[in-house]
Amino acid sequence: MSLYHYRASNAAGETITGALEADSFSALEHSLRRSGVWLLDAKESARAGAATARRSRIRRGDLVEFFVQMTLLLRARINLPTALERVAGDFKERRLGIVVTELHGLVTSGIPMHQAMAAQPGVFSPQVVAIVQAGEMSGTLPDVFESLTGYYQWLDQLAGDVRQALIYPMMVTGATLALVVGLFTFIVPRFVELLQGLSLHIPVPTQVVIAISRFLTRDWPVLLGLIIGVPIAAKLALRVESVAQAFDRALMKLPVFGSLISMFALSRFTQNLGMLYKSGIPLVRGLEICRHLAGNRAIGNALEEVRQGVSEGVPLSRCLGRYEFFPATLVTMISTGETSGRLDFALQSVSDYYNKIIPRRIKAIFSIFDPVVMMVLIGTVGGVALAVVLPILQLWQVR
Repeated sequence: MSLYHYRASNAAGETITGALEADSFSALEHSLRRSGVWLLDAKESARAGAATARRSRIRRGDLVEFFVQMTLLLRARINLPTALERVAGDFKERRLGIVVTELHGLVTSGIPMHQAMAAQPGVFSPQVVAIVQAGEMSGTLPDVFESLTGYYQWLDQLAGDVRQALIYPMMVTGATLALVVGLFTFIVPRFVELLQGLSLHIPVPTQVVIAISRFLTRDWPVLLGLIIGVPIAAKLALRVESVAQAFDRALMKLPVFGSLISMFALSRFTQNLGMLYKSGIPLVRGLEICRHLAGNRAIGNALEEVRQGVSEGVPLSRCLGRYEFFPATLVTMISTGETSGRLDFALQSVSDYYNKIIPRRIKAIFSIFDPVVMMVLIGTVGGVALAVVLPILQLWQVR
C-alpha cells in the first residue's frame, strides 16, 4: 500500500488536497469517489513505507490519550476537523502526531472519519474502523470514542496483569537454566578429567550426566541450531490454517494452562462483540470482525460457522452451543440476553466475569509453578551431586 498526495474536486466544485493510502491509483480514485470526491491528479509518495513503519510502532497508551481527547473535544461541541487539528498539535512531538495530521487532512477534504482511519491499517484495527463508522452514521461519535477508550484501557490492564504474573516465574526459570548449564558445562567436565585418571567402574547415573555434559560442551552447535530452527519451522507450519487450528485446539486442552488460554480467547471475543453490537454494528458483521480478534484460530473458525448460522436466522446462543469451546454458562447468559433484548449487556457481563477471574487464575497457576521450578532445580542439582558421589564411594570401598 502506497501513500498518494492528491488534488480532487468535491460536490461544491471546490479543489481540495490531501493524502491517502491505497493499493493503486485506481483504488485511490474509487475510494475518493465513494466519499463524493472526484480525483483530479495524484502523486505517489516515496516515503510511504517509512511513514507506515513509524505508525506501526505507536504505543497503546498514546491511542488511549487520543481517544480521551477526542471524546472531550467532541462533547464540547467542537467540530471533527478542528478537534483533529488540536489533537495533532498536542501529539506533534510523538509518532501519533503524523497519523492525526493525516486524519485531519483527509477529513478536511471531505472523507469520512472511518475511511480516513481505514487508511491507517497499522494504527487502527478493523473493529475500531467499524465502530467509528457506526458512530458517524448514528451521530454518536463522542460515545464511540469513550467506548474505545475503555476498550484500550482493558487491553492495557490485561497485558499488565499477564506481565506482572510472569516476571517472577521467568526470573526463577532463567536463573535455574543458568545454574543447570553452569553445572554441566563447567563443574561436570572438571569431574570427568578427574575420573579419567582412575580405573573405576562408572555408574549409569554418572554416565548420563557425563553424556549430557559432553553434548552441551561439544555438540552445542546442534543445540543452537535446534533453538533457532524449531521456532522458525513452527512459525512456517502455523501459516497453514489446518495446522494452526489443530495447534490452538491442542493448546486449549493442556492440563494446567489450557483453561487459561481458553479464557483469554473468550474474553477477547465477548469484549469485542459486545462493544461492536452496542455501537450499532449488526451481529453478523460483528461476528465477522471478531473472528480475527479472538487470538485463537480454532475459535475463529468456529465463529465463522456461527456467523453463517446467525445469517440464516439461527439464534446466536444455539449456534455457540454446538461447539465445545463455548462453556454452558456463556451460552446461557447470551441466550438470556437474546430473550430480554439486552445482548450487549449479557456479552459485557461475560467479559467482566472473565476479566475478574483471569488475574486470579494466573496467580493461582504461578503460585504452583514456582515450587515446581524449585523442585526441578533441587532434583537436578541433587542428581548431579549423586552422579559425582557414586564413583567416590567406589574409592572408599577399595580402601
